[in-house]
Amino acid sequence: MEKVKRMKNFYLDTVKGRPSAEAFNGMLCVYSLLQRKMDEYFKPYSLTPVKFNALMLIKHLGESEGMSQNEICHHLIVSPSNITRLIDRLIADGLVQRIVSEKDRRIKLIKITAKGDEILNQLFHGYGEMIQKSVYVLERSEVEDLARLLLKWFIKLNENSLSKDGGHE
Repeated sequence: MEKVKRMKNFYLDTVKGRPSAEAFNGMLCVYSLLQRKMDEYFKPYSLTPVKFNALMLIKHLGESEGMSQNEICHHLIVSPSNITRLIDRLIADGLVQRIVSEKDRRIKLIKITAKGDEILNQLFHGYGEMIQKSVYVLERSEVEDLARLLLKWFIKLNENSLSKDGGHE
């Protein structure tokens, strides 16, 4: 335990007084803790946070007709090759299926299966509770400020990356 405390102090002390490094490293520390919590929560279902997010997206945005892999890729902010591997794993797990679009037979849509829907229903309430417990270690006003700042940061970073690569994602 003492070693962990020394490592933590070293890590925090190296960025002290440099707001950009404090903010960035603070985000990484929080992300790491939340990632571990989510990994533990999803493990009994053989899911990862990325798989869970993909399933939620497909279920709620795809609704009854499904979504193209490009749409999923855009919303999850991942590369096309990564989304193909993710969808292949979800299909192998029986959680989604590829179907041919009725509107354009060249397009394959991804739809959630009954098994995928059932798992989401089992996980959803507990996931919401985990989020609440994790976020509300802060005061409500702090959560509101944090949410506003994170969204602003995301928008600015996204605008900056779009202007540098000519608008391609």
